[in-house]
Amino acid sequence: MTIRLLKLPDDFILMADILSETFQYPENESWSVQIDEKEQIQESVKNFNRIWPLVRLIQLFSPPARDLMRGCVWEEEDQLVGITTVQRRGATDVWIVGTVGVLPAYRRRGIARKLVAAGLDLIREHGGKKAFLGVIDGNLPAYQLYESLGFDHYSGSIEFHVIPEAAPSEPILPEGYTLSALKRFEWRPRYELEKRISPESLLKYEPVEVGRFRLSLMMRLLWPLIMFAQGMHQKSYAIRTLPEGKIVTRFGYTIPTHGKGLNNVEIRLDSEHPELAPFIVGYLMHKVVTFSPDRRVEISVPKWMPAVVSAVEAAGFERRLEHCYMGLEL
Repeated sequence: MTIRLLKLPDDFILMADILSETFQYPENESWSVQIDEKEQIQESVKNFNRIWPLVRLIQLFSPPARDLMRGCVWEEEDQLVGITTVQRRGATDVWIVGTVGVLPAYRRRGIARKLVAAGLDLIREHGGKKAFLGVIDGNLPAYQLYESLGFDHYSGSIEFHVIPEAAPSEPILPEGYTLSALKRFEWRPRYELEKRISPESLLKYEPVEVGRFRLSLMMRLLWPLIMFAQGMHQKSYAIRTLPEGKIVTRFGYTIPTHGKGLNNVEIRLDSEHPELAPFIVGYLMHKVVTFSPDRRVEISVPKWMPAVVSAVEAAGFERRLEHCYMGLEL
């Protein structure tokens, strides 16, 4: 048995095989990775392997790009049986523990604990001051593991999904607002909105910093490569008040450009403008189902956005699972 650093690009193919298998929960099938998610994960990892020489070139000139994907793996008898991945959040000292996975046959042996501990050491080694992760609400062994390592439960979200039958008609924007596209690297509106709407409980582990939103030139060159590797197209929008022009929400969608996979939508809404929630959900569904029909649509909604939760449920989405977010100061 061996624990070692993740080696890229050598480990890409192994990652494609293990990632979808580690997120299988025989004791609770509703938590398991869905077929469309599994296909998307495998395709994305394999495509990353193809573009890695270009990514590596950009990493030579961009320190944040070097922290895009780090991690540790656990091997037994020359087989990869566990993995944890970590990545820096933008140009900040906050890191995300993105993946903690152990094959079902190797669980309950302390492998996950050792992988997470190694991942945290890796974050410290690269100057990280804070780390956070998500864990399925109800996955008590994982929750207790993170708690024992010092992680603090600070927030949560609800994951919804739906398989739409047809695209709804485009809704009418409520009076007093204006809708516009939000450019991919237009960071300031995103920063200003997040700074205003983030609850206090979030800020300890997810501080709203410029470095989280403003990308360097090299990272702006890298981002289209990442989207290409994932085989995804992304579109974002903003709604502002009239006549002030204050941004009160940003939202958007990510859809596959080819092959299989699922559609994903995202909403960040100022709680002082709950009347916009039904419009936003309807607008997103109109766009997504028009451009990417016959695919499952998924959205993760923070629990501190009750207006969005209500609008999503009213649009026919079903609750799939909930996540707890846990943070740690290093």
